[in-house]
Amino acid sequence: MRTKSGVLIVSILFCFIIFCGFGCKKAGNPIKIGHIHSISGAMSMYGKSCATGGEIAIEEINAAGGVLGRPLEQITRDDNLKPEIGLREAKNLVINDKVDFLTGTISSAVAQAISNYAKEEKKIFIVNIAQSSTLTEENFHRYIFRIDTNSIPYWGYAPALALAETWKNKKIISLGFDYVTGKDTLKAFKEKYLPLVPGAKIVGELWAPLNTTDFTAYITKMKNSKADAFFLACIYGGGELAFTKQAWAHGLYDKMKAIQSCAGDVETWSSVKKGEPYPKGAIATSRYPFWAIDDPKSKEFTKKHHDRLGYWPSYGAMNQYVIVYALKNAIEKVGAVDTEKIINALEGMELNTFVGTVKIRKCDHQAMMPTWYGYVDFTPELPFPIITRVKALGEDSYHSCEQIEKIRLAATPKQP
Repeated sequence: MRTKSGVLIVSILFCFIIFCGFGCKKAGNPIKIGHIHSISGAMSMYGKSCATGGEIAIEEINAAGGVLGRPLEQITRDDNLKPEIGLREAKNLVINDKVDFLTGTISSAVAQAISNYAKEEKKIFIVNIAQSSTLTEENFHRYIFRIDTNSIPYWGYAPALALAETWKNKKIISLGFDYVTGKDTLKAFKEKYLPLVPGAKIVGELWAPLNTTDFTAYITKMKNSKADAFFLACIYGGGELAFTKQAWAHGLYDKMKAIQSCAGDVETWSSVKKGEPYPKGAIATSRYPFWAIDDPKSKEFTKKHHDRLGYWPSYGAMNQYVIVYALKNAIEKVGAVDTEKIINALEGMELNTFVGTVKIRKCDHQAMMPTWYGYVDFTPELPFPIITRVKALGEDSYHSCEQIEKIRLAATPKQP
């Protein structure tokens, strides 16, 4: 009996070992990434697109075994484009959901509120869209990173470099939304363009209140200005659509060269069909011209995103995808989820992305994401206007570390 019992026990133990070896291998607790974005309202497309970009990366990583034997998890919360709600959700993610990292935001005001909290809590916060350069320049601290462009290259420097490399117009009139980002955009454009093109000048600066939809009076002034080009200083979204329709009706695109920064991103223009008004021939910038990127991973990512949401990925989706992989690489490099060591690993890290190698600078924790420019037109490949003859601009379209140091010194309160 003992022998039979012993054999039975050994058999049970053997089966248990075999079963557990193949069927109940326990993964570690998930590494949690908090993602705060606009999931509802006018900017919901961006938030949902960014969330999807992160989810695609996480699924790929988890399918390959996770990070240090632990799965990744992304928890998304809606900020409703309001700083107080974004801050509340950041606190909930840290305190209740125990996230290891914070990411996201499209509103720079929301990003600043979360950045201040991240600094207090010593929690890494990585921005994936919010553009204000002050986040990583004047208001920089150890715990904030940005894997995205910022307002300097995308809105100001890149259009200036593009124009200086092409048309070199001498008389330019600008139109912008009358708020800080609009003013900063024109300042950056002039700072870069005027020294590059001798004799060039801004012959007029027009400022429209935020949410303006009737640009007729401004367009009339532009037509009568004797300028040979116009520059839109941070006119975007519905405002840019409205301006373009009215400028088209007044023949502005036939009379003057156009520089429209964000007309190269698909978010605004993907619903515009051939035969409808569009920024005809304009120089425009883009943060992810997926149609022009000849990389299999980019094509795969674009397809996965479109299959899930039914629309093309925003640049923010690509950024969140890169953020997840950057965190994976940093964690694996230091061998632990250790905030201070991960910060050290991210500083100076070169990210191998499907838009090329991207370095994260130590001086401002800003990823040197490329900005692309081209000329807006319709092509046989897509049913909406895109930038053609695409060219990428790199680190010289950003403020240098030396410039940032001067900006920070100027912003430092003087001692009495």
